[in-house]
Amino acid sequence: MTRRAIQARSGAGNSVSVAYLHALFDYLRARNLTVADIASGLDADLNDRDGRVPEALAAELFDRAAAALGDDALGLHAGEQIRPGHYGALGYVAMNSATLGEALDSLRRYQALVIDVGGVDIRRAGDDQILSWDPNTDRPYRQLAEFNISGLVSFTRWLAGPQASPSRVDFAYPAPDDLGEHHRILRCPLRFDQPCYRLALPSAGLHAPVIQPDPAMRELMLRLADKQLLELPRGEDVLARARALIAKRLNHPPVELDWVATQLAMSNRSLQRRLADAGLSFTQLIEQVRRELAERHLRESGLDLTDIAFLLGYSEQSAFQRAFKRWTGLTPSAWRSRHAAVPPAQ
Repeated sequence: MTRRAIQARSGAGNSVSVAYLHALFDYLRARNLTVADIASGLDADLNDRDGRVPEALAAELFDRAAAALGDDALGLHAGEQIRPGHYGALGYVAMNSATLGEALDSLRRYQALVIDVGGVDIRRAGDDQILSWDPNTDRPYRQLAEFNISGLVSFTRWLAGPQASPSRVDFAYPAPDDLGEHHRILRCPLRFDQPCYRLALPSAGLHAPVIQPDPAMRELMLRLADKQLLELPRGEDVLARARALIAKRLNHPPVELDWVATQLAMSNRSLQRRLADAGLSFTQLIEQVRRELAERHLRESGLDLTDIAFLLGYSEQSAFQRAFKRWTGLTPSAWRSRHAAVPPAQ
């Protein structure tokens, strides 16, 4: 199949990081298969870890690998072996987070750096935190989807231990005939033929500490991830790129929708439509970014509250304090005393 044919099947700009695909290539090499064995006829540079390929090309690689190995659970098996480096900057941001919840918030924000699947939604439902994303193509790409899910489950368990185990996983396609490996690897109830992919994690587990985080390394990787988001070609996760733009602009208010839309090379109406699809207004998006940055500054910097308020675009510290208490139920000082890795400036 030619690259042109694959791109025609790939949907509106969906793409996958080559570094992420190296998890598959590493798995194949351990079984005496090379990339060339499964990539014949595909016009793509799979040695450039900084490159990207269409989602459908990535799915084709997984389907060919499954056929070559005679392994119907190939995606699950490759995902089980994933490592932080396969996620690039996102992986290192996550592994240096303070808690699993903070790591998952990084996933929502930077997921487009790894694979563009239209954005990950994270919300509370009963005793669980639900991560969900819609299938973004006209076919399920089962092996690639199972790789995504298995990799995420394996990585979160590696980050935070058994507390990171899911309480349920939903798949957007019919159940395969043999579910033995699904149950062995995921170890939770499964549902198939669902309207979207969902991973349910017990909310209590979000407070689980990540093993040996390094706040300084996380700050460095956050800057790298923000830079990479801005450099993504158009067609990647628009909301993730909008968040990065807002974060850079907050201390030069006002941050206006038309400015963000212009930077994204899209119309105001198109950006508003993408926000509506995610159940957000532009004001709510700014609030999300402010909260993320506020918590990061309080946890990882020694800045005083006046400086943090300025960086977030507030004209007065009191306005920042009111907003923060509305978000978290705590004053910034009380939140910092519970979570801070760096003491405040004296």
